[in-house]
Amino acid sequence: MRFGLALGGGGLKGAAHLGVLRVLEENGIKPDLVVGTSAGSIAAALYGAGLLPAISSMGSLPFANIFRLENYRFTGLPLGLIHGGTIEGVLKKTLGNRHLSELQPLTAAVACDLISGETVVFTPARPVKPLPPDMVLGGDVPAWQAIRASISIPALFAPYKISSRLLVDGGLTDNVPADIARYLGADIVIAIDLDCGVPNRVFHHAGEVLLQSLDIISRRNTSLTLRLYADLVLKPIKKPVSSWDVSEFSNLVAAGAEEAQRNLPQIRRLLGR
Repeated sequence: MRFGLALGGGGLKGAAHLGVLRVLEENGIKPDLVVGTSAGSIAAALYGAGLLPAISSMGSLPFANIFRLENYRFTGLPLGLIHGGTIEGVLKKTLGNRHLSELQPLTAAVACDLISGETVVFTPARPVKPLPPDMVLGGDVPAWQAIRASISIPALFAPYKISSRLLVDGGLTDNVPADIARYLGADIVIAIDLDCGVPNRVFHHAGEVLLQSLDIISRRNTSLTLRLYADLVLKPIKKPVSSWDVSEFSNLVAAGAEEAQRNLPQIRRLLGR
C-alpha cells in the first residue's frame, strides 16, 4: 500500500507543511510520494532533499525572505511585476542542482502551462493510470526549476520557461494535488489544505490582491478534488492569516505540527499501523 501526501499552495502559509512533515517524521510515518503545488512544492523538495532537520530554524533562512516584496526587483513589464532572479538564487543556494529524481521519497511539483492551460506535473515517475486530457508530465528537471515554475503567481512573478512551456503557479488549476498523488500510484492520500477562509482585511499591495484572487478561484476546484481523491484532509490553519506576513512563520510551522499530532490516530488507522 503506497502512501502519498498532497501539499497545497498558499504563500507563506506553506510553512504549516513543514510542521506536518516534522511530526510524521518524528513518528516514523514516511510517505512513498509527496506532490506539492506552489508553496507545497517548496516543502516537498525540502523534505525530499533531506533538509527537514533545518525546519526549526527555517524562519532565519533565506526561504523566509521569499515572501518579502521589498527584496524583489520589479520589472515594470506586463508579464510580471517581479522578475524572479532573487527567488531563483535562494532556490539554487538551498537545493543546489538536485534533479527531482535525486529526491527521496518520490517528489513531484505542479505548475500550469500559461499557453495551453494544462496542468504540468514535474516528476521522474510515470503515472500508474492515464492522465486526464488537461494534465501532462513535465519530466525530470532540477528541483529548483520545478519550484520556480510552481510558485509563479500570475502577474506577480514573471512566468518561468522550461523547455517550450511558459509556466505559472500550479494553484491556478490544481492547488491541492490529491488527484495527482493518485495518478502517481498512491493508494492512500492525505492532503494538507492551507485554506483558512477569506480574511476580512485591508489590502496593502498588488501581491495580496493577486493571492486573494487565486485563493478564491481555486477554492471550488479544490473542494471537489479533495472529496474525490483524498482519504484524509488536514487543515492546519484555523483562522485567516496573511500569505505574506513573515512574522507568522514560526506560528504556522507550529500550527502544522499541532494538526498532524491531533490527527495521528486517524493517520495510523488509515495506514494500518
